[in-house]
Amino acid sequence: MNHWLVIYDIREAKRLSKVAKIMEQYALRVQQSVFEIDAEEKIIQEMRERVKSVMEDDDFVVYFRICESDWQKRMKFGVGARLDCEDKEFYIL
Repeated sequence: MNHWLVIYDIREAKRLSKVAKIMEQYALRVQQSVFEIDAEEKIIQEMRERVKSVMEDDDFVVYFRICESDWQKRMKFGVGARLDCEDKEFYIL
């Protein structure tokens, strides 16, 4: 399993909503347009294809694969820092 950080900027509200719903099926939302995901490359590719089908030219999504060492070094602060994937139910398609 690999760790991923995904950020996006979708320029139109309807597309934004669609992309967010796709992301929420795979990942933990940590900010409005930032998600953390623990998944194999195959799952990430599936998510990319689904998101790509919604996107238009002025939208973008960035996928960062983060090594285990760097993932363990991450620091979270604030109320939202207590949220964890174990608190959520996900559906992997």
